[in-house]
Amino acid sequence: MYKKMKLKGVAKIEPDHLGDPLEAAVDKSLRDKYEAVVDKSLGTIVAVLGADDIGEGHILAGDGSIYYEVNFDALVFKPEMQEIIEGEVVEIVKFGAFLSLGPFDGLLHVSQITNEYISYDEKNARLVSKESNKSLGEGDKVRARVIAVSLNEKEPRESKIGLTMRQTGLGRLEWLEVNTSAEVNVEAEAK
Repeated sequence: MYKKMKLKGVAKIEPDHLGDPLEAAVDKSLRDKYEAVVDKSLGTIVAVLGADDIGEGHILAGDGSIYYEVNFDALVFKPEMQEIIEGEVVEIVKFGAFLSLGPFDGLLHVSQITNEYISYDEKNARLVSKESNKSLGEGDKVRARVIAVSLNEKEPRESKIGLTMRQTGLGRLEWLEVNTSAEVNVEAEAK
């Protein structure tokens, strides 16, 4: 889930940026220091939106930089357990599909795609269900539910997000449109 948050931090202004306007130098410092940082409690900081309050500058002995305590707005992304998300399939592998979820990728294991048996079609890079012949491939848009979150602050690429589509209202968006159309037709025939 994306959220706009107010955060506190420290902006380090290097000596070669002391001639720049203070707001611009602080914004650059905050972006360099905080953007793309993963924190278990916050998620990942996607973007620094700007400083609200810049405190007094402090100089440390032997360091030519000036340090400012700053309150700033940031856009953060943190996947929450049981959250329903939509994403795009970016890779199909034998054991499942990887979905792009903003700054992270999530894994949709083959056992979590449908209640049917799923086979891997290596030639066409698709996962195909046995009974209904539903398929999943790169570029497909899907709706899934988050069932596992493990954020790694030291190695963000090692963060893991587990997903499922084994529930009503979840799946490849085209599958959901077909189900909705069929339900509407059944209701119309009943009247």
